[in-house]
Amino acid sequence: MTSKGTGMGTVIYYFTSTGNSLVSARRIAAGTGVALISIPSVMAADTIRPEGDAVGIVCPVYYASNEGGVPLIIKRFIGKLEGIGEKYIFAVCTSGYTPGETIGNIDTYLRARGGRLSAGFILNMSRETLGQALKDKADRIRGRETAARTGADPAAGEYESKMETIIETVRERREAKLQTRSTWGRILNAPLRALTKPIFSARYRHLSGTKGLAFEEMIPLADRSFQVRDTCAGCGTCAKVCPVGNIEMAEGGPRWRHRCETCYACYQWCPHEAIYGEIVKYNDRYHHPDVTLADMMR
Repeated sequence: MTSKGTGMGTVIYYFTSTGNSLVSARRIAAGTGVALISIPSVMAADTIRPEGDAVGIVCPVYYASNEGGVPLIIKRFIGKLEGIGEKYIFAVCTSGYTPGETIGNIDTYLRARGGRLSAGFILNMSRETLGQALKDKADRIRGRETAARTGADPAAGEYESKMETIIETVRERREAKLQTRSTWGRILNAPLRALTKPIFSARYRHLSGTKGLAFEEMIPLADRSFQVRDTCAGCGTCAKVCPVGNIEMAEGGPRWRHRCETCYACYQWCPHEAIYGEIVKYNDRYHHPDVTLADMMR
């Protein structure tokens, strides 16, 4: 089975769990007049052949990758792409921390399929940035001038400026320097990676309850560490928002099926905050305020 794009000049494929990447993909689509396609919606296809002359990929930076931030589903998605050799391809990755080599790794995966990134951007979606952006939005609605407001967070302005740059670059099909670590940056970061890689591996051996598996094989099994409080109402929201159908409802509560993307959508969107566990020990509950539950279930 082959999945095709929309036949338009540009199509943006996106993956989201908190809604950050969805909001950003929407902004780019609105600014360029193109179509949006959810990556999970096409993953059943054996091959994916985008139509048109340009392809966008919008996704978050993931730290449970050990290979530089690329979510497993994005790596699998790129592995299904065909006919991309002559296309203008751009990537936008949302991140609240250090993006590392995510953009560079996406380019590497695309080159293995005969394509390449013409442009790659990192969008700062930290909690502080989003909070300031929402304040600015409220001020604009009230007709206030925010540019001269005392104490304005420059990160919020940076997001807006970066978004304008992305939209203009995509419209004009411009080549742009990939926002990823340079060769020297990778060399300098190598000692830190050598130190953190076994730490990440040990954590995921613990979360998955396995031994002897490759890191990428442990990630889907890490959902074994999810737990559910008595506050669970059996509403099924977690199953509905899971982008890969990894949750089924049984005996009034969620059961994970061990093909997890570690996106934590179930944890983030549970209306009763009933989902917890070692896997989300270092994560706060959060979803983008401009994204609704209906958006995620759609």
